[in-house]
Amino acid sequence: MKKTVLLITSLFLLIAGCGDVSGPTDRVNISITVSPSTAGNVLSSGGDQVGANAEFLAVANEGWQFSGWTGDIESNDNPLTVELESDIALTANFEVQSNNYRFDMELSDGSNVELAFGQKPGATDSYDSGIDLESPPAPPEGVLHAWFENDGRELRSDFRNSLNSRIVWDLIVEPGETGEVEFNWTRNDGHFGGSLILTDSEGNFKIDMLETDKATLEVTSPRKLQIQFGN
Repeated sequence: MKKTVLLITSLFLLIAGCGDVSGPTDRVNISITVSPSTAGNVLSSGGDQVGANAEFLAVANEGWQFSGWTGDIESNDNPLTVELESDIALTANFEVQSNNYRFDMELSDGSNVELAFGQKPGATDSYDSGIDLESPPAPPEGVLHAWFENDGRELRSDFRNSLNSRIVWDLIVEPGETGEVEFNWTRNDGHFGGSLILTDSEGNFKIDMLETDKATLEVTSPRKLQIQFGN
């Protein structure tokens, strides 16, 4: 369902010296459609005179995100600046807001293991070829090894459905020789809304992964950890 907003600027007469009156300049009709109609609004500035630059800003309602302009102009710019030459019709398109982010994690005890996880459009909750990566073969005994366990597979990169509001990544860590593993993680740019907790399957500890970017845990035998996302 769409809603159409017709933006009409009132005509003003410019009165200059001795009572002379000049006529209005040429103006254009500007038609703005929002799709879906409940997803957001459009703010405009700059008037409607031919030759003027008008600016249109798409503002998403909660739970939505702007996805682009269609109609007489196709663009992802927001705000969108247009030089007015003739009547113009634009549609501001919105889509359901989804998470799209990546965390890179490094585990180290002298040797290193690199992992990645997050949410990505097009991903499912199971293994996705071309999105997820399987873990390499296990190293020799006594060397640190770690992976995400999902869909019966061992993964070094595990991305999930971008619309999920709750996710649990099962992280399996097999120790090296030291018995202590240092965890470091970073998040790349992208939309992320919610909490992220590093814990174990029994909930014996909880580390807020948004407040800190590192932790050291004792791992003297194979250990099942969890990364819990929620919003």
